[in-house]
Amino acid sequence: MVNETMIFTNVKMQSALWERVILSKKNNRIGSAYLFSGPNGSAKEALALKFSAYLNCNESTMEPCGICSSCKRIIAFQHENHHLIVPIPSDKQISDSDKRNILITELKIKSNNPFHKISIPKAKTIPISIIRNLKKELFLKSVDSDRKIVLIFDAHALCTGDASSANAILKILEEPPNNTTFILVSDHKAELLPTILSRCQIINFPILQNDEIISYLSSYESDSALVDFAAELSEGNMNYAQRICRNGINDIMQIIKKLVATLMAYNEKNWRVFIQEYSRMANNNLNDYKFHFFLFQSWLKQANNSHIGLNQIPAFEEIIKNFNSKFPDARLDKINCMVEDIMNAPKNNFFMPIQLTNFLIGVRKNLLN
Repeated sequence: MVNETMIFTNVKMQSALWERVILSKKNNRIGSAYLFSGPNGSAKEALALKFSAYLNCNESTMEPCGICSSCKRIIAFQHENHHLIVPIPSDKQISDSDKRNILITELKIKSNNPFHKISIPKAKTIPISIIRNLKKELFLKSVDSDRKIVLIFDAHALCTGDASSANAILKILEEPPNNTTFILVSDHKAELLPTILSRCQIINFPILQNDEIISYLSSYESDSALVDFAAELSEGNMNYAQRICRNGINDIMQIIKKLVATLMAYNEKNWRVFIQEYSRMANNNLNDYKFHFFLFQSWLKQANNSHIGLNQIPAFEEIIKNFNSKFPDARLDKINCMVEDIMNAPKNNFFMPIQLTNFLIGVRKNLLN
């Protein structure tokens, strides 16, 4: 694999949506707040970053130039009028210095890979202190004439707990400072307050098409078989397509085979290891946790395709054949619903060892029907 570096100003996808959002600047009608909503990996964050650069680009026509002073500072996350907010852990969970160091590292990766998902361990909420500090900065007079841009990734995290952060951001949206634009990004629009939604121009993102994913991955990955495998398995999710390419087909298959083997046969030791491993993962690295269960869910869909006579990914044929011979009457639809629930369990602050134990028991029950 070659270097996957590509700055967000060069991202070319979701062209219909891009043409729609840039009309606001071309028509001199830039909104005070936008919500980029859609499934994970649909290029929302990449295009939000690109749009923020476009709004302040000195040379832009249809795209941010990527080379003017404003674009360069935004690409490096060093523009004084460019504010990025992401969920962070509480002060009790991790020190301020550790939070800052992790975030700096994550931003460096994000500046080179617009599809990188910023991940800070134990981060589930956007504290109200962040919004209060933001308000102070926004209402300060700036020496720079550039538009102030506020990007809020995983904006639904504003509504965690008592939703005090959501109410605080709502007050700013109701009376926004001059020359300021908010761009909220969320996979879970339904979790945002209706009053926040009413203040935003909502841009709904569909999943990416396979040809968009293949085109992007092929710009840095020379193994066409791996690119095709990643595009097919990722189901329109660029974040996961990149992870699949980084891991390679063999490692991805090992993850899937291990999960399937654990779930297919009751073994007390293996179940105990599974519960410990995924409880720890849910707490310390939620992105990895979700990715593993996404892979298992994708495999389930391939197994279901086999049941109803549809084509399946060739790499899965042997493991699916073995599975079908052992569990010809498995309730794959119910198991799929259980996977959805276990993927969302950490977000709901459930006690994960119990949730994972119930998941294993439930899957086993539906395998045997």
